[in-house]
Amino acid sequence: MNKMIDILELTWKEIESLPKDKTILFLTFAPIEEHSHHMPLGVDIFLGETWRNKALEMISEKNPDYHLLTMPPIPFAQGSIKGFPGCLHVSQRTIYQVAYEILDKIANWGIKNIVIIASHGEPKHLIAIEEACDKINKKHGLCAISPMGAFFSYDELGIDLDFPEQIKEQLKKYPNDFHAGWIETSAMLDIDENLVKKDFINLPDTDVKEKEMIFPDKVNKKIAGLGHIGFPRLATKELGQLLNINSAEFISKATLAFATRQDYKKYQHHSLYKIPFLRTNFVRNVLRVTGLIIGLIIIYLWVRYK
Repeated sequence: MNKMIDILELTWKEIESLPKDKTILFLTFAPIEEHSHHMPLGVDIFLGETWRNKALEMISEKNPDYHLLTMPPIPFAQGSIKGFPGCLHVSQRTIYQVAYEILDKIANWGIKNIVIIASHGEPKHLIAIEEACDKINKKHGLCAISPMGAFFSYDELGIDLDFPEQIKEQLKKYPNDFHAGWIETSAMLDIDENLVKKDFINLPDTDVKEKEMIFPDKVNKKIAGLGHIGFPRLATKELGQLLNINSAEFISKATLAFATRQDYKKYQHHSLYKIPFLRTNFVRNVLRVTGLIIGLIIIYLWVRYK
């Protein structure tokens, strides 16, 4: 059997016969979403699939004994961008539930290494998938990881992505490039420059500070009529090639750490994972506790004054 293959091409008997400890299954989980005037709705999916494919090549070259499986991408996510046609966003709860149910089925096949490429930087999207992985790992034993939360919050976690000097300089000069700016535009120029409108160099900057990103309504007002958060005019194909290779190297490193169960824990969670109000069940849990307290008060008053 080919060591790198789409599961759509396999029979159930071939999946059954795979050496489960030496099999890694990859699943991209990213949305259809607007990316300003100059890029298509599928940017996050194109990025995730490109990084995955490059990572597969890196892993296969150094570890030919692994069987590397891919699946079609899941084309939606939790997101906060509003006011643009083309965004396919769903609730955080939906993302969690879909991720959990898919992982549960794959784990039942006996696959021991499932890697989700959540190539969409929205923290609540990343955290929902990480929560699903945690629940699956409790149910089936360690078998699933979603390392992109660690990737998107590498600085806060103290992870060295080993950026080339050219990327370090650009990040220092032009930070806060969160959506369809020079980072994603450069990456897409490398993937397929025909998918990027040539007038991206004429788009204005939309300078949104990192602390402002927790206020979606404020951000949406700033990018109204445009759709990007950052500096698309600064994008180049050369920067994109460096970024795509660097992203693939991170996925390759995180995947092999997980598959060998060596130093993988630093890749399991976004830096904001432990913040309660960013978790999937935060509102439900608050309502449950509130309801419990009200119920206890009613019982107390009934017993006290009956």
